[in-house]
Amino acid sequence: MKREENREWKESGCWKYEEKDNQLSIVEYLGEEDVVRMPETINDKEIKEVGKYAFYRKNIKELYLPKTVDTIGSHMCYECRQLEKIGLSDYLVEIGDGAFKNCRKLSEIEIFIYQGRYTCLKNLLSEMSQQVLCKFHDGERYMELVFPAYTHNYQENTMARIINQETYGAGAHYREAITKEKILYKEYDSRFYLAENVEQIETLYEIALARLQYPVELLEKDKERYISFLKKNWVSLLQWLLKEQRSEMLLWLGNYEEIKEEQMKQLLNLLQQEEEIELLSQLMEVNQKRFSSHSKKKSFVL
Repeated sequence: MKREENREWKESGCWKYEEKDNQLSIVEYLGEEDVVRMPETINDKEIKEVGKYAFYRKNIKELYLPKTVDTIGSHMCYECRQLEKIGLSDYLVEIGDGAFKNCRKLSEIEIFIYQGRYTCLKNLLSEMSQQVLCKFHDGERYMELVFPAYTHNYQENTMARIINQETYGAGAHYREAITKEKILYKEYDSRFYLAENVEQIETLYEIALARLQYPVELLEKDKERYISFLKKNWVSLLQWLLKEQRSEMLLWLGNYEEIKEEQMKQLLNLLQQEEEIELLSQLMEVNQKRFSSHSKKKSFVL
């Protein structure tokens, strides 16, 4: 046990902690692991809080908080420059200022919904201007949403003695589709019109693919717009997925009912050109099952 500023700190394994009202607050992470899964309890007492600067400058890549945690302090992960992913639950309601400040690689949030609350996600996204992939576990339902990046620029109007804020990128608009109680899917999908004019095409691919793969409350008109966009840029999309080694997504596209025989042929031809033999073989089987009844089988040399 250590005493500092009249506070009693204890250590257990890689955790320094403080006891408050029979509950625990994490003071500091002492370990060296790059993937950190915080326990729900220490000595049968629940961890309810993670304090200020608890992970300051730690070389962690992934951090998973248990559902017992409802509060994280300001600058909890300040300067964690290798942090890429965080996992948390909707029991987390209080997030201190700058909890993930200067975590520039942070690009993925995995959230478990138990109470139907999105307060923590809304607060997190408001502090993160980079592009973020959000993965949701809501009972038996799983889905993903992509939130593009955005930046603010401030222009001083000397004559009027005011400063005007200009926002670049569609990310701020997409974040408006998250409220404390729910996700406004219709509002989220309506932002694609704006995104097409300001975002890089790779970001548009990510948005469209996630919505089609996990079409929660996806209206038919928005589904058609996403599909039309992907088909319009089909070859470019396939080349990007191959470059990013997204084999699972290519397999999903091959099985997707809206991808027709013409697109499948282009996919198979590209895989043959790139000598992606294993993936080509898998998708040839898919092609045979989906289209052999109404078209002649095309042979490919493996």
